[in-house]
Amino acid sequence: MKKLNWGTKLGIMASIYVIGVLIFVGFSTTQKINLVSTDYYPTGVKHQDKINKIKNAQQLETPISIEQVGDQIQITFPADMKSGVEGEIIVYRPADYDLDLKYKLALNDSGVHILNTNELLQGRYTIKLDWVHNDVPYYKEEAIYLSK
Repeated sequence: MKKLNWGTKLGIMASIYVIGVLIFVGFSTTQKINLVSTDYYPTGVKHQDKINKIKNAQQLETPISIEQVGDQIQITFPADMKSGVEGEIIVYRPADYDLDLKYKLALNDSGVHILNTNELLQGRYTIKLDWVHNDVPYYKEEAIYLSK
């Protein structure tokens, strides 16, 4: 068998390197990239409004409670917010934004909004509440781990 000279060995190694880079680039272009939000720039511009809403929520005498009870998530509002509350609930899944859900806030007579967890997978979620009561905007986020 004939020995390879250093130039041929260098050419083979360079070819293997280029093929490896091309395989890596081809693989990486097929991967799904999940951003925190698909509209992250407009959301960032309105960040001060969100900070003001969070301060309003922190100043409530009785805070909003979010807890999992069986196969439901119960969001309980203070007694003085049982009526006149409008807003939305976003169930945010950090692992995959395709699994995020949005609901219109609808309180029952006890001031509780109930979310069924039947369509949610087990794992970490962030419950994002954005609501208005008596023309005062509020915002609250709370992370929960959904166990089934």
